[in-house]
This record gives sequence, structure tokens and C-alpha cells, in this order.
Amino acid sequence: MNGVMTVVFFLGAILLIGTLYYIASFQRPGIYPPKKVLRQRALTLGVAGLIFIIIGVLIALFTK
Repeated sequence: MNGVMTVVFFLGAILLIGTLYYIASFQRPGIYPPKKVLRQRALTLGVAGLIFIIIGVLIALFTK
């Protein structure tokens, strides 16, 4: 179960790093794709990352 928990935390961290990348891209002038698309991608990755982190925490709590 530790392997599953590690993978879930790792995926959550990767998704949150992707969120930070899109937020940084959003703030640059003259970018493509449009800011609306970048905002949507950042929101999607952020929500998915938080869900994976919460699942990882729940796995960690219930396996002890």
C-alpha cells in the first residue's frame, strides 16, 4: 500500500507543478493559447492535483 500512496502523492505533486507552470504562462504578455484556455488548464490541473493529494492523505490515514 505504500507504493500506491507514493504514486498518488507523486501524481498530485506533478499536477500541482503543472498548475504553477500554466499560472506563470498566464502572466506573460502576448502568449498563445489564449488566457482563457490557460486559466481553464490551470484550474483543471489544480483541482486534479488537490484530489490526488486528498486521496493520498486518506490512504495514509486508513492504512495505519
